[in-house]
Amino acid sequence: MAHAGFNLIGYATSPIGLGEDLRSFAAMLEYLDIPFSIVDVPTDSSGRVRLVFKKLSQASYATSVFFMSAMECQKLSHESPHLFAEPKTKIGYFLWELPNFPDEYVSALKLVDHIWCPSKFVQQAFFAKSKQLILSLPLPVIQARPAGVDFRAQLGIPAHAFVALFMFDLRSTLNRKNPQGALAAFSQFAHGKDDVYFILKINRWEREAASSLAWLPKHSRIPLITQTLSAPQLSDLYRASNCYLSLHRSEGFGRTLVEAMQHGLWLVSSHYSGPEDFLNADNSHAVPWVPKTVLKGDYPHSHHSMWADPIASEAAQQLERIYQYERIRRNESGVRTGAQFTLAALAEKYRPILQSYLR
Repeated sequence: MAHAGFNLIGYATSPIGLGEDLRSFAAMLEYLDIPFSIVDVPTDSSGRVRLVFKKLSQASYATSVFFMSAMECQKLSHESPHLFAEPKTKIGYFLWELPNFPDEYVSALKLVDHIWCPSKFVQQAFFAKSKQLILSLPLPVIQARPAGVDFRAQLGIPAHAFVALFMFDLRSTLNRKNPQGALAAFSQFAHGKDDVYFILKINRWEREAASSLAWLPKHSRIPLITQTLSAPQLSDLYRASNCYLSLHRSEGFGRTLVEAMQHGLWLVSSHYSGPEDFLNADNSHAVPWVPKTVLKGDYPHSHHSMWADPIASEAAQQLERIYQYERIRRNESGVRTGAQFTLAALAEKYRPILQSYLR
């Protein structure tokens, strides 16, 4: 008979969002003194995150949580069927980033008993296709202590300059992340100014051919960071910035937006999809958008769906407002919002739910 506890299955050592979800959940279990094990599923990411949990076990427990998309879960069930063996309770911590989930993958949802997801937006997409228990449970966003890296000095950015930041993964559906829109907004805002910079932090750079990156500008005031950074180094990068600019067309959750708020940055962001759960008029500058059809190739398995297309000129105006009036102070409302996602806050909030699986 399996012991009470959780098996966490997913991209545990990969520096991607789903890997961070698994690690955040593990940190929450460790905080609550709930036993857990980890099954690391390989990815094509070049960087690796070292696991440092003190209470990590090699045992097999009665509840398994899969941190991946439903499609990836279905693939894993064929490759490693033993991970789906009874009598374990199976939970899918599933991500999806469009308003409608494809009919041809509804069978993948049935591989698990319950579905957890990071936002009400994702929850609604699954509600429309499944009668399973579906909970919206955003995971902790854990701030690391800064490493002491001076990114302004490294990148040649003057101390007095205004710095906007955006982070994205080249393999995370580029048209969804929409860095091109963010660059267009920054270019409009920066016209005639010599003290503004836009840092682009790009993950999985090495996997893309140079020809597919031709849209990236070569400009001294738009520096690129392409190497893998540790969590403490990422904290330094946020501290080097004044503003976080995200003109995403859709997000399942929006972890980097929360991270930016935790560090006191001002946000210029699309108010659509997952981030709608925590963005408001006090903690961020909303960018208006128009509906846009998701084209073939824009997002895997998308059929007749839509997402937001943020208006770059409106984002440029919001950047100007921050540049003129708000850059000298922290986004205190954002800091308060970010505090709702700390490890302690969410661990205590979810304690009754997690303990119900231990009975």
